[in-house]
Amino acid sequence: MAGDQVFGANASAVNATTMTAGVRVALTVVFGAVSLIGLGGNLVVLGYILGKRLYKNYVSSHFIGHLCFTNIVAFVFLMPVFLYNLSHDDDIWEDMNLMCRLQAYLTCAIWTVMHFMVTCVAGVHLLTFARIHYEQLFGLPPTMLCCLSWVIGFALGLPCLTNGNIVVYDDHMHHCIWGATDSGYKFLTYLLILGVIIPTVLTWYAYVRVLGILYHSPIVFQALGLYKSRFLVYGFLIRSRSNFRLRHSPPSANRFRFSPFYQVPFYVSSLSTRGTNEDVWPSVFMFIAYVQCIVSPVFYGTSLFLMKEEDMALTARANKNTYQHPIVPPQEL
Repeated sequence: MAGDQVFGANASAVNATTMTAGVRVALTVVFGAVSLIGLGGNLVVLGYILGKRLYKNYVSSHFIGHLCFTNIVAFVFLMPVFLYNLSHDDDIWEDMNLMCRLQAYLTCAIWTVMHFMVTCVAGVHLLTFARIHYEQLFGLPPTMLCCLSWVIGFALGLPCLTNGNIVVYDDHMHHCIWGATDSGYKFLTYLLILGVIIPTVLTWYAYVRVLGILYHSPIVFQALGLYKSRFLVYGFLIRSRSNFRLRHSPPSANRFRFSPFYQVPFYVSSLSTRGTNEDVWPSVFMFIAYVQCIVSPVFYGTSLFLMKEEDMALTARANKNTYQHPIVPPQEL
């Protein structure tokens, strides 16, 4: 345990020297402007869902709206801290270790919720093309699944609060993340398996099945007006499989070609830049980890128009009117 503490302290004590003040200001301005655009996009999509009350009829709007809400929480609570640390080249929680651990805890929870919301949307899209009713696959109300995703996210990130040897402030990332300790690497392992790999596999499975269904009966879906949405499915798959091969990035990041989410360059860089003076690309990779918050409202906002599932409220009314028991007239005894 003592070795963990010393090793973690050494990991956070390396002073970054490659980023000048001008570069810090430029990155802060660019990241801040892009974040404002992403925040606006999420507010527009969430406002559209609430204003049109799509959540009353369409299941996917529950998950898309909750994803936008989660993105907004990330932009409001996490991004300002990162931009402050980047611009001042200092830790805003320098004298408050509990707040640093709380920041890492919230980061893990929010990213986990994002991944599971993406998986839930993919599941609804699969049901749309397979013509299967929502309850046959999920079995839980959408609101319950949204709350359950937060429970899972907070549960996965709980070691950040309970174990003081996991979280450190990284001078290269300008963010509170796991330290280069045995405890930190164990936490990273189960976080990746439960919070990233499993949702990624399920999302890929859903959209591969969607493509199979589309190309198996193209005429049917052309008649339904859903065939053109295949291009959006391609976008979902490409968005989940990104290649980041940058000339000046660390060699280990260049070798990591398959990337299920935008956080992968961040994960690789957090392991490969410890003990070095490189801090430009780690800061860029840290921001790229939040890019999914900017891209997701574009893709899923478009899916609200191109991949509308069956209107659940109208279907329930139609089934109720169609299959209601015939009224038996009262009989006199």
